[in-house]
Amino acid sequence: MKKYLIILSCLLVFFNLGKFLDITTNPPKEADIIVVLGGGKDTRIKKGLELYQLGYSKNKQIIFTGQDLCDTILPSFYRKQYLLSNGVKKSNILQIDEKHISNTMDEIFAVKNYILNKQMKSVLFVTHPTHTRRIKILANTIADYDDANITMSFAAADHTKVWDKNLFFLNLASIKLVLLETIKIPYNLIKYTLFL
Repeated sequence: MKKYLIILSCLLVFFNLGKFLDITTNPPKEADIIVVLGGGKDTRIKKGLELYQLGYSKNKQIIFTGQDLCDTILPSFYRKQYLLSNGVKKSNILQIDEKHISNTMDEIFAVKNYILNKQMKSVLFVTHPTHTRRIKILANTIADYDDANITMSFAAADHTKVWDKNLFFLNLASIKLVLLETIKIPYNLIKYTLFL
């Protein structure tokens, strides 16, 4: 009987991982700035532009960070040109230098520094939905966003086109994303707690 309870508990945890990892809201929350995190081919920059055009950035700024997987030769050029060609003013686009950013933690610290330097209070992160919980945990536990009174919200840029946090287990690509993020959260916490 105890063995079945353990199995049932594990299954309940597994089936709810999508809801745990994906903390995006619909509609997203307006913020001082929109930050499009690196990676995700071109889905993140497209979602960032959509939110920008809908007025989700109070300061009319859109920032992108990290590396863009859709163009390995000129990734920042691609993203900037995409925003410019869709009507975003050059003065409203900021790139946080990707040479100094190699992972999510670097992005989180770079964004925090920018927000504090500009005396802002809120950020709308654009990333993959399964990535959102890890960003929130790292931002609050390692980068101290809470202590700095920085409010975060999240918008989903879905690479899979079939993401459903309630039924992720019906899609192999979604299962892989969920399992990867489930491993990355404790790994990142241990890594950055011990070596930062």
